Amino acid sequence: MWMKLNLSIKKSIVYILFSVSFFFGCQNALKNVKRTQYPVIGTLFNNRMLLLLKGTYASDNPLTFDELNLGTGDLYLDTQGEGGDPFFDLDGLPKAKDLPIYIDFGEVRISSKYKGPDALDLIENIRQSKEFWDFIAIDRQVYCTFPGYTIFDNSCKRHNGITHMEEFFNGFGAKYPSNDPTAEFRGSGFNGTGSQYYHAGVYVRAFVTGYAKENGALKINTRFDNYDVRGSNIVPRNSYPPSATVNDKQRITPKMFPIFYTVDVGHEDMTIRPGYDPYILEMRMNIKENLMVHSWTTPLGIVQTMVGFSDWKNPHAGEPDMGGNVLLRARVIYPEYASSLEITGGSSTYQHYYAVYRNQEKEYFQQLPLAATPARSGVSYIRYIHEGDYKLLCLSDTQRLDGYPDTVVQELEFSVPQTPRQVIQLDLPCP
Repeated sequence: MWMKLNLSIKKSIVYILFSVSFFFGCQNALKNVKRTQYPVIGTLFNNRMLLLLKGTYASDNPLTFDELNLGTGDLYLDTQGEGGDPFFDLDGLPKAKDLPIYIDFGEVRISSKYKGPDALDLIENIRQSKEFWDFIAIDRQVYCTFPGYTIFDNSCKRHNGITHMEEFFNGFGAKYPSNDPTAEFRGSGFNGTGSQYYHAGVYVRAFVTGYAKENGALKINTRFDNYDVRGSNIVPRNSYPPSATVNDKQRITPKMFPIFYTVDVGHEDMTIRPGYDPYILEMRMNIKENLMVHSWTTPLGIVQTMVGFSDWKNPHAGEPDMGGNVLLRARVIYPEYASSLEITGGSSTYQHYYAVYRNQEKEYFQQLPLAATPARSGVSYIRYIHEGDYKLLCLSDTQRLDGYPDTVVQELEFSVPQTPRQVIQLDLPCP
């Protein structure tokens, strides 16, 4: 019978059988595909972008936990007593390296629409938010230093969160699943020269530090990832600066949702070039080096001692709010073209840094450096510096020992040539 069918009918039957087989094959394959805003195409076209999160002031070779606080490994302490925080309960306070930390990241965004440092406060509704942001990384990620906060499966274990936390704090950076925002413009960029971005935001849903005490007892019932953990979720405490009024809180965006970056004068490292060259989008926050003990009085009149962030920018004196001290610096890196620095003159004091700024940058402290590393004895290394004119600064944590550099000791101007992957040798005594 088959031999009697004409050629047209034979082709039709073969096509139908192939289509059915292909359809069911695709259905089976798609069962294991994780759906996002850009489900398949985004995954295929994202081979060239790597999004890295870093929780360190230093971009390269940050201080270890044992080296914090002048090499003691102790957590910094806010001023306590008259004019400061209520007196601390420090019984059982761990070293920095032993402090359990749990972080729940919601997403990461960037924006090509410049609206100034108060951009988020100008957004009034969801439509404006969608118009402002590029949603490049919408998957929730959970990091932890102690995955055994439950005997059951949890988000930290599923997300390989303990490894990501190590990378988040060791200077390498934790890889965050993302989509290349310029994929559809790969050939020429938006304007033929590249895609310029001006803002970035890292959304922190929860940040629990594993030491908090009330009435002499450890706080053990803080919710994280739908489980009770030891410590305190410090996101609510760090959403607003201590000086914020009730009216201010109606007007300004919480400082942790997101931690926000805006390009400043002289910042030239947020352009994604046209073409197919792979690049790194680095998001860096001053967290590890700036862990500090604070206390405040709860609405029930109970003094809580907890571990938050250094109040280097917004001084804290016992208020419920203690935010605005975590900064974000974002930059685009092309590893195949960037050069590296080898710097001599350091002395491993644990309170001095080599910090790199573009030559036109004016702000050294209210913004994080483009790149930085502790000023160690021997040679200190900084990677991924693109062509241009720069200043290398020796910075010191001098005015108040809190982990955040606040004083320029001396500086040196230098240039990086167009020739890619050069090693620039510099000497700057520090201190």
